Amino acid sequence: MKKIIFFAAAALLSLAACSKQESGNGPEISFQIARYSAQTKADPADYKDNYLSVPFGAYAWYKGVSAADNTTFMTNQKVSYNSAQNVWKPEGSTYYWPKTGSIDFICYAPYTADGSAAPAPAISENSIAYADWDVAAHPDVDVMYADKAPGMSNNVTTYYYNGVPTLFHHALARVSFRIRAAYLEKTDPDTNTKTRWEVTVNSIGVGNVFTKGSLDLSLNADGKSWDKPADNIWVHSTNPADKTDISLDVSAIGGVLTTGITDLNAGILVLPQDLTEGQLLNMNLTIKTYRDINDGNGENLVLTETAVPVSTNISGGTLTKWGMNKNIIYTFILAPSKATGTGVDNDGDGIEDLDPTIVYFDPAVSGWEDITVDATINI
Repeated sequence: MKKIIFFAAAALLSLAACSKQESGNGPEISFQIARYSAQTKADPADYKDNYLSVPFGAYAWYKGVSAADNTTFMTNQKVSYNSAQNVWKPEGSTYYWPKTGSIDFICYAPYTADGSAAPAPAISENSIAYADWDVAAHPDVDVMYADKAPGMSNNVTTYYYNGVPTLFHHALARVSFRIRAAYLEKTDPDTNTKTRWEVTVNSIGVGNVFTKGSLDLSLNADGKSWDKPADNIWVHSTNPADKTDISLDVSAIGGVLTTGITDLNAGILVLPQDLTEGQLLNMNLTIKTYRDINDGNGENLVLTETAVPVSTNISGGTLTKWGMNKNIIYTFILAPSKATGTGVDNDGDGIEDLDPTIVYFDPAVSGWEDITVDATINI
């Protein structure tokens, strides 16, 4: 028996920002991080709360009064939190604002030392590039890049702190998964028959997810923001070895499924990708059906369906891409029998309700076939 799964995806924009606080000992260059909250894009929140232990890298270029004086000012400089001063500042070195000219800044996060296992981005004054980034190899690395801060000659207050205004964006996408039953019991008003279902989710997975890709960003004409790839997705590897299956934690359900929402895996970092390239949601279910015909004998187990496979394209909803900087929450709504939409949303969750499809009959009678037989019967 084919089961029906509906799922909804809510995309929230999650950004981060980096700014600077001036030291009390002259015009020292330092950094302080803030971020946009997922719920209110307009109001940056203090990034330190979530990324306190995550240093970032900084590149800077000095622009002199004379073009002949132009030079590199910082190259992959590690910037970390200084608790004594409550600032983010270059680690192992102190930088001061020059008397003349200006400085252009580009930051990325997290900081990656040259030659480390995780590849650092290639950064120039007009480009940022990640080559062959493997999300599966670095599942917890929240790749971020910052808007360029050009023409800086002193500390300014842009977000929360006085310093270099550096706004971070997430280069990857993040997905979370939840599940609930569309219904678990129904009573037919005509026969007063009650049907109840028990659904055990044996496994859930998202298969054929691309994990390795490349990102190339070039500077926009405004000199600050970046020209992102089409549809905000990376160029991914087509090698079958660079795909993975994401297994979700069904133990969070704690037994049989309920109509209340159960959170499964949350905050999984994924490569931004088009979802029409074979990425599948796969489930394995056990469904028990009970019926009570209101004869005073209670309900009886009438059907057990074991190892029921359910598979559908992850883009079966309105979301067809995992875009850069998107925080996507999937809610899987499982109907334990064949079901149809009701056209209304009685529970107010923003999703059309489902009703089980009742078994009906389509009776018809074939016409009599007339046969004339001449027969002699001797009695």
